[in-house]
Amino acid sequence: MINISQRGDELALNQLIKLYQGIIYFICEKYFLKDGDKEDLYQEATIGLIEAIKAYKAENGKKFKNFAILCITRELDSCIKRSNRKKHQILNDAIPIYACAEKEDERMGSGYQNYLNRILKDDSPSPEALLVEKETINELLFKVNYALSDMEKQVLKLRINGHSYNEITLKLNLQNKSVDNAVQRIRKKIGNEYIQTA
Repeated sequence: MINISQRGDELALNQLIKLYQGIIYFICEKYFLKDGDKEDLYQEATIGLIEAIKAYKAENGKKFKNFAILCITRELDSCIKRSNRKKHQILNDAIPIYACAEKEDERMGSGYQNYLNRILKDDSPSPEALLVEKETINELLFKVNYALSDMEKQVLKLRINGHSYNEITLKLNLQNKSVDNAVQRIRKKIGNEYIQTA
């Protein structure tokens, strides 16, 4: 079933995911995600399982189950690390409130209160918008992890980080045409909106 999944059969992939659901839940019980819930951990673990399915090579002599557990655990560890990095961002970006006051009178008395009211206005996205954004990100992660080859993932990562075609050809030791072809395949697989043009 693993070989069939590796060739892109979604039915076989879904059967493997169902087959390993118990293991995924068991592993997820050992983790805690401060900014998320068990469902978030389950999704990350499922991505780890999909990575294991794509990367598994029977000729290496490892049992798939052991390899899958390793990939799932690594994906969850990475998720926890990403979450912990975000946790400290507020403190790292903090500045005194009065430092942004444009005029001296905004730093004193009623002017200060007006200034505080202006800067504390809540422009944050609604919970619904956050949920839609999270679902979009999860869909994109699934597309990237399941649909793209390793080379395409490398090209996508470099493009997202602002590298030009020439820089990518040097970093990955590829021809310009190979990079361009990879970008075109990525666009077809995951959509234009996620990759910038050169």
